[in-house]
Amino acid sequence: MITCRRFTALFLLLFSFTFYSCMEEETPTKVLMQGTWELTEATDENGADIKSTVAFPVSAIQLTDDNGMLGTQGPMFTYVVYGGSKWINASAKIKQSFDYANFRFNTGEFFVEGGTPDRFTVEAKLQATAAVGGLVDILTIFGVGNGWLQQVVYHKFIDVKVTFPTVEKSKERNIMIWELDDLTTAAYNYKDAQGNIVLWQGWPVDKFTKGKFTFTKRIKGLNEIVQENI
Repeated sequence: MITCRRFTALFLLLFSFTFYSCMEEETPTKVLMQGTWELTEATDENGADIKSTVAFPVSAIQLTDDNGMLGTQGPMFTYVVYGGSKWINASAKIKQSFDYANFRFNTGEFFVEGGTPDRFTVEAKLQATAAVGGLVDILTIFGVGNGWLQQVVYHKFIDVKVTFPTVEKSKERNIMIWELDDLTTAAYNYKDAQGNIVLWQGWPVDKFTKGKFTFTKRIKGLNEIVQENI
């Protein structure tokens, strides 16, 4: 009788453990995305390595629970939007316009639905952060018409794929991959004197560079990451 009771108790314990394990909810995508991330790999749609091209001197972002994005992502998004055809000519001006050495970072936002979706929206506020040089100088090099020259342009990418591959025998999600693929679309805007959103047509929205961007989570802050790479 005692043996039977012990067996029953053990069975119930195992059943409860299995039941609650199955009921355990997955971590929401937005929560997984939060933190400080450093770009460790980047390839275009043909598989060519572009990491060294888009890192000035390092691409790092901080994603917060209020949908904020802060970091050194300016050159990366500049490349994604305008491509590499005039990159050599523009790179010197880009280095001059983004003053990351003095911790003057770019901003932006990201938006994710609740639950565990594998697509999200990211909007990069492209604006020169240095006292000398401006976004207009960069846009001029790429051939943007005079009627569309702005000091601030918001570049939004919708349906960017996001995944968090796990290392074997580990539950840590310290790798985040963004993919701009055939399902990704773009929208570019600026704001008028009253802060109203206005469609910006200075560059075709279907000409952005598709690719894969792999980020590794860091415990260090943005300032420390930049200092180590100057």
